[in-house]
Amino acid sequence: MHRFLEPGVVADVVLDGGWRRHVHVSHAGDPVLVRSIEGGTLLPGTLRFCPAALEWRVGSRAARLDGVLTAHGDGFALTPVGAAHTIQRRRFVRVAAELPAALVAEDRRVLARTRNVSIGGMLLAGVPDLRLDERLRFALELGEDATVAGTGRVVRGAPDGTRGVQFEDLDGRSERALARFVTERQRSLAAAL
Repeated sequence: MHRFLEPGVVADVVLDGGWRRHVHVSHAGDPVLVRSIEGGTLLPGTLRFCPAALEWRVGSRAARLDGVLTAHGDGFALTPVGAAHTIQRRRFVRVAAELPAALVAEDRRVLARTRNVSIGGMLLAGVPDLRLDERLRFALELGEDATVAGTGRVVRGAPDGTRGVQFEDLDGRSERALARFVTERQRSLAAAL
């Protein structure tokens, strides 16, 4: 067994260039056996094996195991190179902020509040009906007549109804407004300490 990893974990297989597939870990030994959640072939093109990494959540952090991915039965095997380790995946500073958000997801409209925001996404409270990987449009009120709008995708969720949304499309004006908001919020939170 690898540190941080156990059977039943949902993870991502990642190849160079950003190619990524969701998988289910069926065996956490050496090799690690996985099956694609999305069905179909896991490897792109006609590849039979390739360098790859397995990434998954460990509490509030992420873990990674590098290795070589090959076909194995009806799934795939990752032969590890080195040990699993935790990684920091966050690229943007996030700040605590309760802001009103209007969402349009498939055939429904939802009003929600954020718990925190960053230039890369937001954490929403009380939206258990949003499904993992669901795409949505949003409008986020930053206050004083500043609203940012764009599209995003639900990338994580918790049993308490919180959902993490990664922004996929923000225009330049919205991105600048959000960056100003995050910077000002950081300053005000630091001054309050």
